[in-house]
Amino acid sequence: MALCLHVKKVVLLMSFLLLCILVTGCGAAGEAPAGTVVIEGEAVEARASFTLDELKAMEEGLVEADYFAINTYGTREHFHFKGVGVWHLLKETVTLQDTASKVTFTGEDGYTVQFTLEEVQKEDYLEEENSGVELKMILAWEVDGEELSPDQGNPLQLVVGQREPGDVNKPYWVRNVKTIRID
Repeated sequence: MALCLHVKKVVLLMSFLLLCILVTGCGAAGEAPAGTVVIEGEAVEARASFTLDELKAMEEGLVEADYFAINTYGTREHFHFKGVGVWHLLKETVTLQDTASKVTFTGEDGYTVQFTLEEVQKEDYLEEENSGVELKMILAWEVDGEELSPDQGNPLQLVVGQREPGDVNKPYWVRNVKTIRID
């Protein structure tokens, strides 16, 4: 009888510990729900997050344009993107500290790229095969007329034009963006 009571207590205690571990692991503090992008960092007054629908509703910041890309292998491609300007998103939704100087974009796979705040503000990136075009850095949810699928990760992609003709810009594109960190 005493052994049976002891086993029940051990099972109850183990069940409680397992439940605590599951609750802590599944709802990690600071984790945003799938389909959102988080803006945070030491140079942001308050952390903010946005769903895809909220980003799509930012009509003044919407961008739809053709972007030319060169990857590290020299492959040259055109893409048509639709999304929201990153600088518009930042200036309209968060308060930046005077110390804000660098912006880091992180994808779900951990891939990161970093830009200066001035590079994010820039509105005259090039498209080398179409002179006169001036492009913004955007968070895109649509490429070539097709919405990015949430089945393949957070449906947001960072896209940036070229700084100069011949610029290998595709490595600066981040898929499945989940975090924008400003320091």
